[in-house]
Amino acid sequence: MAEEFHFEDVEAIRPAVLPYGVMIATADAVSLVEAWLDDHCDGAWNLEVEGLGDDLMKKELRISFELDADKTRFISDYAQA
Repeated sequence: MAEEFHFEDVEAIRPAVLPYGVMIATADAVSLVEAWLDDHCDGAWNLEVEGLGDDLMKKELRISFELDADKTRFISDYAQA
C-alpha cells in the first residue's frame, strides 16, 4: 500500500535556498547546460526554463547556485564562451 502523504511532510522536500542566481538566453540544449553544471559546480544548483523563443530554440534560463564561486565560474567559463 502506498504511503499516505501528510501536509507537514512538504517542509522536508522543499528545495534548499540557493542565494546566487543568473538569467541567460541560449540556444544550447538544456541537457548541455545541466551537464556543464554537474561537471563544474561544487555546490547545489537549480535550473528553470523561464521562457522559450517562437522557434523553441532560444531559451531563457534561470540558474540558482548555492555557492557564489559556482555562479562566477559559470559566468566566466560557460556564459562568456
